[in-house]
Amino acid sequence: MLVLVGLTAAVVYGVSDFLGGLGSRRVPPLFVSLVSFVAAAVPIAVLTPAVGSVWSWQVVLLGALAGLAGAVAIWAFYAALAIGPMSVISPTTAAVSALIPGVVGIARGERFAPLGYVALAALVVAAVLLGVTREQQGGRVGVRVVVLAVASGVGFGGYNVVMEWTPPESEYAPLLVDLVVGAVLFAAVLAVLRARGGTWWGSPDAPPIADRRPGLGFAVGAGLLMAVANALLVWGLHQGQLAIMGVLASLYPLGTVLLALTVLRERLTPVQVAGVALALAASAALALS
Repeated sequence: MLVLVGLTAAVVYGVSDFLGGLGSRRVPPLFVSLVSFVAAAVPIAVLTPAVGSVWSWQVVLLGALAGLAGAVAIWAFYAALAIGPMSVISPTTAAVSALIPGVVGIARGERFAPLGYVALAALVVAAVLLGVTREQQGGRVGVRVVVLAVASGVGFGGYNVVMEWTPPESEYAPLLVDLVVGAVLFAAVLAVLRARGGTWWGSPDAPPIADRRPGLGFAVGAGLLMAVANALLVWGLHQGQLAIMGVLASLYPLGTVLLALTVLRERLTPVQVAGVALALAASAALALS
C-alpha cells in the first residue's frame, strides 16, 4: 500500500510539474510558483481541520522549515536551468533528492529485506535515468550549475526529511504552514523585483493579457495537483517510512515523461524507456520485500 501511495504521489508531482512548465511558457516561473502555492493551500486549508489536525509550536516550526526548504529547492532548480542544460541538472537533482531521505531513513533504523535495499538503489538509478533529456542547450556545465542542482536536490530531499519529523497527529497542519510560507516567500521576492523595476509583469515585452490567462490556468492546475501529491506524501511519511516515500517521490519525472509521451507526442529516449521500466520493476520489488 505504501509503495502504491508513493508511486502515485510521484506521478502526480510529475503531472503538476508538466502543467507548471506549460504555464511558465506564458507567465514568469516565479509567478507560476506563487499561484500554484496559493492554489495548493486552498484545499489543504479545508482538509486540515476536517481530519482533526493537531497544532503545536513544533508543527509550525517544522512546517515553516519545510516551506523554506521547498522554496529554496525550486529557486535553485530554476536558477540552474537559467544557466545550464536540463540534461545534467534534472538527473543530478533527482539523484540527490532520492539519496538524502533514503540514507537518513536507513540511518534512523528503517530496515528492509535484502531485495528492498536493491529496490531502493534501483529506484535512485531510475530517477536519474528519467531525468535525462534530449536537450543539450541551455548553457555550459560549470561549478555553479552543479552547486545549484545539488542545492535543489538537498532542498527537495530535506523537505521530505523535515516533513517526516512532524508528529503523525498533526496530519496536514505542517503542510498548510509549508504552503503558506512558500507563497509568502515567492510573493516577497516578486514584490522586491517589482520595486526594483523588474520585468516579471507589465514590462514592454510581457505577453498580451489574453495570452496570460492560459498560463494562470496551468499554474492553478499545477497547484491543485501539488496539493494532492503533497497530501499523499505527508500521509506516507507519517507512516514512518522515510526511505520508501522519499525515494519514490524522487520519481516525479515519471509523470512528466508519460505526459510528454501521450500529450505532446514526444518520443522517449532509450535511456528514459529504461528509466520507466526500472522504476516500475523496482517499485514492484520494493512492495514484495
